[in-house]
Amino acid sequence: MPPAKSLAQQLAAKQREISVAEFFERNRQILGFDNPLRALLTTVKEAVDNCLDACEEAQVLPDIKVEISKEGVDRLRVAVEDNGPGVLKREIPNVFGRLLYGSRFHANRQSRGQQGIGISAAVLYAGLTTARPAKVTSKVAEEEAAHVVELLIDTQKNLPRVVSEDLVLWDRPSGTRIELVLKAKYQRGRQSPFDYLKGTAIVNPHARFTLVEPDGTRVTYERASTEVPPVPKEVAPHPYGLELGELAYRLKATNQPTILELLQKELAGVSPRAAREILDRAGLPGKTKPAEVHGEPLEKLLAAMHEVPLVAPTSECLSPIGPMLIKRGLRNVLGEVRPEFYAPPVSRPPKVRGGFPFLVEVGLVYGGALPADQPIQLLRFANRVPLLFQQGACAVTNAVQNLDWRRYGLDQKGGQGLPSGPCLLLVHVASTKIPFTSEAKEAIAEDPEIDKEITLALQAAARHLRTHISRRTRRDLAGEKFAIILKILPKLAEKTSSLVHKPVPDLTPVITRIMDVVNVETTVAPVGDTIRAGTDVTNYTPRARVLEVFVEMPPELLPKAQHRPAPEGTDTELGRAWWTLEKLPPSGKVSIEVTFPKGTEVEASDLSWYIAGVDEAHLLGAEPLPGDWDVRLPRAVIEAAEAGLEPLPGTEEAEVDYDAAEGSARVEDDEG
Repeated sequence: MPPAKSLAQQLAAKQREISVAEFFERNRQILGFDNPLRALLTTVKEAVDNCLDACEEAQVLPDIKVEISKEGVDRLRVAVEDNGPGVLKREIPNVFGRLLYGSRFHANRQSRGQQGIGISAAVLYAGLTTARPAKVTSKVAEEEAAHVVELLIDTQKNLPRVVSEDLVLWDRPSGTRIELVLKAKYQRGRQSPFDYLKGTAIVNPHARFTLVEPDGTRVTYERASTEVPPVPKEVAPHPYGLELGELAYRLKATNQPTILELLQKELAGVSPRAAREILDRAGLPGKTKPAEVHGEPLEKLLAAMHEVPLVAPTSECLSPIGPMLIKRGLRNVLGEVRPEFYAPPVSRPPKVRGGFPFLVEVGLVYGGALPADQPIQLLRFANRVPLLFQQGACAVTNAVQNLDWRRYGLDQKGGQGLPSGPCLLLVHVASTKIPFTSEAKEAIAEDPEIDKEITLALQAAARHLRTHISRRTRRDLAGEKFAIILKILPKLAEKTSSLVHKPVPDLTPVITRIMDVVNVETTVAPVGDTIRAGTDVTNYTPRARVLEVFVEMPPELLPKAQHRPAPEGTDTELGRAWWTLEKLPPSGKVSIEVTFPKGTEVEASDLSWYIAGVDEAHLLGAEPLPGDWDVRLPRAVIEAAEAGLEPLPGTEEAEVDYDAAEGSARVEDDEG
């Protein structure tokens, strides 16, 4: 009789390897499949992210369709289709049926899907909950027919199991379509595919999205830009981001003959001088073979890399949205809300975190139909992907809550928490390595460098909001005063004139004396085959004014614009045109027309008007010329104009300090 096995032997017999697919099958909540609502959103998100990445890599304007239909009591069929380059037949099983298989994990550049578990995790969940295979249809441009593959995932081996294969004719030149049947639930509102596609359309204005909901409702977000973002360049790893084990692996795997050549050719930011200094500090000869560096010399080498000043990582591996496209995306999707104010979007310069470059962008809109009695709407994005879950655990949310928004015109109890008001805030973090809190990629982890950049970007956007609210309040008060004067004074003059039996006097000098402002009114309306933006500049001040009028618009609109009168100059790169209005007398008015071809998407908010020649306190309906534009009116011209037309009697006005007027347009940084 064989001897009884010890407990250790019994336990050892039960030990076996666990495949990554089997692990995630039992821990699907880690990937975002913990309930039917969230599972549907995660499936749509992962499929759409893959579609966008594929289209941008092929430099194709994305045209993405998402169809969700009922397939039983608690089951839904999800189909996501794109017009990308397609997937080769031999790669279809691995791409869609094998976890941790992808082309972007080792690429040191910004992309949406980098972990290689996104779409294959959706296939895993679908097979687990319905036992139905995923159906993948893919066509590449070089082939006439599309390949159709039905597959499941063998969780024990983390390998695809092909159920069937076929060839079909497809009207697309190229593209990919995946269909899944899964246990899920569709519900509109926050954290739904509807909200996800809406947010994705904002930060991807070059893409067209179509959503077909289970009840047949069709929602389309047309593209607002026809320019495909440039593909981020893959860059070498930076020494500041290397760990000891990774450095050891690179030393063994390299083809470089010497450690000096490895430092210069396979790592970013290392100049020949810096490479020699690193080796000197580490006590290594430059001709040392990389594979011979291990143990204590390896640790000294890594320490020297972190001590020597190196060139910061390049930002060419990033793909920021850019201020112009942030504003265009917000306007395209939020058109029905019609916000009264779009703050100039903020795009911070790239910074470095642990050897990986990152940057932060912020967009802000205010007013319109946004609810005034609720917390602001916060839209979080990482690498152009909306983050819809775990808002409270996200570094973006914490940065917003820790900023004192009361200083900028919003309500916030105790200066902590999300502020309240008719405001929508967009925060985008782009990086080659986003520090997510989990594999589900739903929140950004706390990090001092990222937190600082988010705070600075929020402050910059909030300053624009504070300025807008302050000026709007001042304009509203002045406008009310103006309306009351125009309503009461004529009636008062008529009544008084009838009592004394004299003609009604000209009230213009009186109105001018009371108002003491330069008033600017702009209207945009279709006129015939054009769209006319008319601006009236009226001098309701008691002295003649030499005014310089500037209009700023999106640069792509300026070439389409026709001006009357012709501007004195234009700047096509910045989208600016300007006029000098010489000797505009008290109560004098000048009209400027800017017309666009019919069909041009232009609103009054697209045209920003600035005035030089009068300080901010005497300006209504426009902004003072920003000080950083470096534009000044010649003093001789102003004096000549004022000499030609004297002020009205009894209305002497202190001379305007134009330097101070420019200084008032500057905004100090809140960083300190």
